Amino acid sequence: MDFDRVNFTFPHDSVDAVNPDRAPSHARAFAYPQFVWYFLSSFIAIVSLFHFVTTVVSWSRSNSRVIVQISSPRGPRSFRRIPPAVLNIVRNVIFRTTISCGSYTLNLTELFLGCGYMAALLTWALINTTNLEGLRLSPQYYANRTGIIAATQFPLMIALGMKNNILTFLTGISFDKLNILHRIAARVLCVMLWIHGVGHIIESGRAGNLEDLQQPWFLCGITAISSLTLLCLFSIRPLRSRSYELFLVAHLFLALIVLCGAYYHANNNGFGYFLWPSLMVWGVDRFLRFIRIFCVNGGLFTLFNTKTSHPLRAEVEIISPPISSRNGQTPGPFPVVAGPACVPLNPEHIPRAAESQRLSQDSSDKANSLESTTTTLETPSPPHYSKKLVFLLRVHDGFTKRLLNAAGSASLPNQMFNTYIDGGSGISFTLPLLLDVIRAANMGTNSTCRRVVMVWAIRDADQIKAISDDLLLALNGVSNSIAMDIRIHITASLPDESDTEKCEHSFSTSDTKLLQAPGVGIFSGRPNVKEIINSEVGEASRTMSVIVCGTAGMAESVRSALRAISVADILNGGPSVTLHVEAFGM
Repeated sequence: MDFDRVNFTFPHDSVDAVNPDRAPSHARAFAYPQFVWYFLSSFIAIVSLFHFVTTVVSWSRSNSRVIVQISSPRGPRSFRRIPPAVLNIVRNVIFRTTISCGSYTLNLTELFLGCGYMAALLTWALINTTNLEGLRLSPQYYANRTGIIAATQFPLMIALGMKNNILTFLTGISFDKLNILHRIAARVLCVMLWIHGVGHIIESGRAGNLEDLQQPWFLCGITAISSLTLLCLFSIRPLRSRSYELFLVAHLFLALIVLCGAYYHANNNGFGYFLWPSLMVWGVDRFLRFIRIFCVNGGLFTLFNTKTSHPLRAEVEIISPPISSRNGQTPGPFPVVAGPACVPLNPEHIPRAAESQRLSQDSSDKANSLESTTTTLETPSPPHYSKKLVFLLRVHDGFTKRLLNAAGSASLPNQMFNTYIDGGSGISFTLPLLLDVIRAANMGTNSTCRRVVMVWAIRDADQIKAISDDLLLALNGVSNSIAMDIRIHITASLPDESDTEKCEHSFSTSDTKLLQAPGVGIFSGRPNVKEIINSEVGEASRTMSVIVCGTAGMAESVRSALRAISVADILNGGPSVTLHVEAFGM
C-alpha cells in the first residue's frame, strides 16, 4: 500500500490545522505500518525459503534409495559429522527447550516469535513520539499510529487462526502451531487497540473534541475493543478447557463483532480497506471448510440424488467407559492419505508384501511360503477393512458425552449417526502413519526406514480393541525389510497382575491374537520414555525420527529425553534425531 498517495483525515485534524506536530505525526503514522509489514514479509519469506529448501532436500533423499542401517557400532569420531551435531544443538535449543507458565508451555521458538512480534509492533508504535514542545509519548503521535498498525495486522491475525491459509503452504508450519501465534497476535493487538483508544481519548480531551466520543464510529471502536478483550479472556486455557463448546460459539460471535465494529470505525476515518481483507480471509476459510466437508463427506452424491441421502453414516460402539468409536463407510471422493482419520492401507497390498519377500525363490518355494505366511495370523476378511473409517473418541463433557449417552441408550440400539470428517489426534494420528510405513515397506517403496517402534499408553485394556483388527490385518505378511516393535502400556492399576501373561487374561480373543503377533508386547504401567528413546538412539545410526502425540506432559518428557543426546555421540556415528509433536490442549 502506497500511503503517500492516500489522503487520510484524523478526527481531531480540523481543530488545529496549523499545529506544527501535525505533519510529522501523520508522516510517521503512514510510514511505520509499512515498515512493520516490510519486516514481517521479509521474515515470512525467509521461513518460506527455508521450508522450500528443506522440502527439496528431503525429497531428493527419499528418492536416492539409500539404505539406512538398523544399528551400527559407534566408530571413531569424525569431523564430517559436525553439521548434524550442530543441527542437533540448534534443535535442542530452539525447539526442545521449553518454558512453562501456569498451564502454558512454549518452546523457545514460539516464545521468541511471540515476544519478537510484540516488540516489533510496540517499537514502531511508540518510537519517535516526542512532540516539538518536548513532551514524550505525545498522544498525537502514538494514538492514531497504534490504531493504523493494529488495523494492518488484522488480516495476519485472522489468517493465523484459519485452517485454510497460504501461510501453512508457504512455511510448512501446521495449523496447530500457527494457532498459538494467532492467540499471541490477538493479545498483542488487544493491547495496541487499548493504547489507541486511551490515547485518542486523551488527545480529544486536550483538543476539546469530547463530542467525538459520542459519535457512532467511536462507539463501534469501543465495542470492537471490548469484544476483543472478552475474546482474549475467554481464550485463557483454564476457561477454554472448562467449557470448550461455549468458547467456540462465543469465539464465532465475538470475532464477527470485532471485525464489523473495527471495520465501521476504521472506514469512517478512511482506513476501511485495512479491515475488509480480514473479513475476506475469514469468509474464504469458512467457505473452503464447508466445500471440503461437503465434498469429502459425499455431498456431491447427495446433490445428484444418489441412493443414499447421506453417504457417510456411522454406528457408535462403546469400547470402554472413556472411549467410543464410530464406524462408517467412506464416500467415493474421500482422499485416503496418511494422517488423522485416514489409514492408507489396502488388503490387496498384503499379498504383494508376501510376494515381494519371495522373489529370489523358485515357484514351488513361493507356493509353500505363501501358504505358511497367510496362515500365520488370523485376520479379519478384506470386507471388514475395505473402505472403512474408524473414529476413536475420548469422551469428555459436551458433544462426546452426549454421543456416548445416545449410543448407550437402551431405547436406541444400533443407531446410525450422520458423520462429518475434519481431523483427529492421539492414536488416530499415530496409527495411520504406522500403517503407511507398513504399506510402503510391503509395496517396496520404502528404502530408508528399517525399524519402527510404536509406544501406546492406554488406561484400560479394553481400549486395545480400538485398533486390534486393523493392526492385526496390517501385521499379517508385513515385509521382512522392516522390523516392528509395538509396545502397549496399560497405565491403570491392575490388581495382582504384574506381568504380561496375567494381563492377557483380561483381553478378548481378538485382542489376544494381536498380542501373539511377532513384535507386539504389552506392559503394565506408564512407559519410561527416556529409557525407550535412549535404547533406540544407542542402536540407531545416521537419522532417526520421533513422533509424539499426546498430552503436553508426554511431549515434554520426549523433549527432555532428546535434549540428553550428546554431541559426542553424534560425532561418533550416533543418529541425528528429528521430532514432530502433536500435543493435546487446543
